[in-house]
Amino acid sequence: MQICQQSDQNTWLNTIQLWQKPRPKMDIMSRPGRILCLPSRSNLGASFMMTNTAMAAVMPYSPFDDIKDSVRQSIVLVDAQQNSNDISHFEVKQLPLAELRIYDISIAAITIHRREQDIQEDEVDDFFLSMLIDGEAIIQQGDNSFTMKPGDLAVNANGHPYSIQYTKPSRRLLLQIPKQIFYDRILGRQEREIKALSLGNTGLAAIVTNMFKSLSLEAEMLAVTDQYTLAESFLELVGAVIRAAATVEKPCTNSSQAALLRRILAYMDQHYSDYALTPEKVASANGISMRYLHRIFQQSGMAVSKWIWERRLKATREDLLDPAKEKMRVSEIAFARGFNDPAHFSRSFRDRFGISPSKLRTQAANEKTS
Repeated sequence: MQICQQSDQNTWLNTIQLWQKPRPKMDIMSRPGRILCLPSRSNLGASFMMTNTAMAAVMPYSPFDDIKDSVRQSIVLVDAQQNSNDISHFEVKQLPLAELRIYDISIAAITIHRREQDIQEDEVDDFFLSMLIDGEAIIQQGDNSFTMKPGDLAVNANGHPYSIQYTKPSRRLLLQIPKQIFYDRILGRQEREIKALSLGNTGLAAIVTNMFKSLSLEAEMLAVTDQYTLAESFLELVGAVIRAAATVEKPCTNSSQAALLRRILAYMDQHYSDYALTPEKVASANGISMRYLHRIFQQSGMAVSKWIWERRLKATREDLLDPAKEKMRVSEIAFARGFNDPAHFSRSFRDRFGISPSKLRTQAANEKTS
């Protein structure tokens, strides 16, 4: 086995490349002093062991069963079937984006099945946002089936069986979104079962595809604090596209309701730092009943209290990254943005962004001095 080690110590990249060569089969062994990047499990399902050095494991010729095993364990557990005699290539690159992961996959013409037994074994129920760069892929999940062409976006759920048929050698980007993040930030806790959805490649989806490509190229070179900022912006755009495709986001029925919603949002954006701001206060300030307030927000796929909470958390994150506020204590920033319990704020912040407020601030300070 040949192991190729690159010199860039800051690159956080894992690559497994498989291709056919007319050589006898060899045992897989690691050399002394080297690290072999083999599949391992994490809270995001099957993934690759992370090191601070880019590594590539180059394997000699092997039958399809060996490639099948590598495909099976690359991200989440799947079964693979051979579509043609060309099984010469399979490559996965993993890139961090804050608490998310981007995968860049190049694959031969094979069919992948995620079965009930796979779901039960790895217990991964998160979601994949995918974009096809080259080739063609037919995705089927439940009653939904569609063909992806280059530039198309789609989403599918790993908690339900699905199949992906690559009709030709293809390249595909995946963003792995944990289930809690998907329902909290993408769907806004709307009670709806999402399976495979085609998101197209026009309008807002076209903006998402361009940003997706840029993130896949630049993510590993971004500072951690910049990754969090971009991840937030990207998830908001992705949420808008998915809600529209899933018909979760319903527009207000008339122009007067739309104008009222804009006025209410402007009021909330001006007063969200007031710890006493509640849905009751919002309704009273805008001269409407609580029932009508909630109805307007439900039509837009939002909840009043959720909006206020989200706005406060995002504001505190911005403040923690603001050099002009580096002398303020974390608790002072939390109080200034409407929180009245520092411990509760810290837990909510960590749940929301995947990092504690103090750790985020420390990372920002270290990146500033490095």
